Amino acid sequence: MVRKIILPLSMALLCSGLALSKPQTRIKLLPDEERYFTVGLLGGICSLQDQVFQELYGKSAPFFGAEMTLRFPIREPHGMDIAAGGRTLTKKGLTSYTKEDLSLRLTDLSLSLRYSYDTGRFAIFLGPGIEYVTYKETYAETFPIDSTNGSHTGLHLTGGAYVHLTSGLSLKGYFKYYRVETDKVGFRINLGGTEWGVGILYRFYF
Repeated sequence: MVRKIILPLSMALLCSGLALSKPQTRIKLLPDEERYFTVGLLGGICSLQDQVFQELYGKSAPFFGAEMTLRFPIREPHGMDIAAGGRTLTKKGLTSYTKEDLSLRLTDLSLSLRYSYDTGRFAIFLGPGIEYVTYKETYAETFPIDSTNGSHTGLHLTGGAYVHLTSGLSLKGYFKYYRVETDKVGFRINLGGTEWGVGILYRFYF
């Protein structure tokens, strides 16, 4: 009787040990070697480096934007991303001495070429790119002119990470350092700075 119980129990324990000893497979949400296209919404904080900007408008301002990314796999898990995006921010301020109202609007378009490492559950990326910034500063009625505006081009370096929630939906966190300077008469300022943001993106495979 005891043998009849011990023998099946021993076999069950042996099979369990063999099953547990097998290498565990990595959990992946994304297919291997797939190209994909993402669209998403972004938001965060932008801090400009220029001292004049900080005196007039404060050290930082919130922004909202959107991004599109095209990923080409090189060899799993390595890939190359081409990303295009834009963001806008509006900030109110005061002149240094007379404390009159000011308003600044910045619109930023960017194009990046990034290396990416995607495990199927998480991904990281890093790369350089180009910034194109348009600006408009509006003054109080007592000023001799209503506003000044223009545009300028610069460079940036960006990096960040994705967390894949499903095969089509991801969360993104990133930083960007960019340098954009303008020397227009009446508006000499460094429009460069740092950008910290988060976003939610949807993925399409092709």
